[in-house]
Amino acid sequence: MISWKCKNCGGQMDFGGAGGFVCPYCGSKAFFSDADFKGNEVFRRKLAAYYKAEAEKKDFDYGSDFLWTCEDTADFSLRDGDSLQIDYMKQYGGDGYTLYLAKESAVYVFSREAEADAFLSGLRRMVFPEADMKLSRCFPELKMELPLAGGSAALVFERRPNVYPAEMFAPYASGHLAWVISRMENIACALAYAGLEHGDITETSVWVNPLTHEGALFGDWRKVKTLHGNADLQALRRTAIALAENTREPAALYRFLNTAPAADAFADFAAWDKVIETGFGGHKFVKMTV
Repeated sequence: MISWKCKNCGGQMDFGGAGGFVCPYCGSKAFFSDADFKGNEVFRRKLAAYYKAEAEKKDFDYGSDFLWTCEDTADFSLRDGDSLQIDYMKQYGGDGYTLYLAKESAVYVFSREAEADAFLSGLRRMVFPEADMKLSRCFPELKMELPLAGGSAALVFERRPNVYPAEMFAPYASGHLAWVISRMENIACALAYAGLEHGDITETSVWVNPLTHEGALFGDWRKVKTLHGNADLQALRRTAIALAENTREPAALYRFLNTAPAADAFADFAAWDKVIETGFGGHKFVKMTV
């Protein structure tokens, strides 16, 4: 057991959960250095696990999601006789499916189970670099598969708090459109790493968190195919133009959106990074009010 004495008053300090300890008597704080962990590797691992768990709790704090409201309910019968009720805010129609924006989920309901299987087959082609496995949160994360009566099926995916289809916040001022484009470029690079073309990048398939500027790509994963060309990068530009309030300012943004994409996603991202520097004065977090 590790005990930590307050250097100010000598009292036993409590774990503060913010990188160190807090004294309950005088309020002093103490933070860890690498030297403090020497000989205590087990404690280091437990502390790292604690921080990870705390971060994951914040990831799914739906109490902070004040935008979501229930506008309607959809009811379905499961194949085993039970029922599925989806309380949703919005729904989006696709070819043979409907996507429901639920409180904690994005729910796809397919008219045929084979189409749900094809969707998952496309999604499972994604691979991520070991050094950046957090990229997986930029793509649909499956919670459950539900066979429905009549040969249809539902796929239930995580919807993290405050993540919504980008079209809900349009039109975007250029400063906000910039981070949306950045997220789409990040996603395009992840697809390119996996050697895939998504084929359905639109203002409704790109989802964003306006508070943290994170992004995720939903849409129709049945359209996924082996990467050949730059169709996704062209779609990225069309999507940005559809979301924009004004594409003519700054001039660097206009040129980027109205010229052909680079040869691949990585080169295109580099070109976009130059737009950030020359057109927007460098990387900065522009708080978005929603």
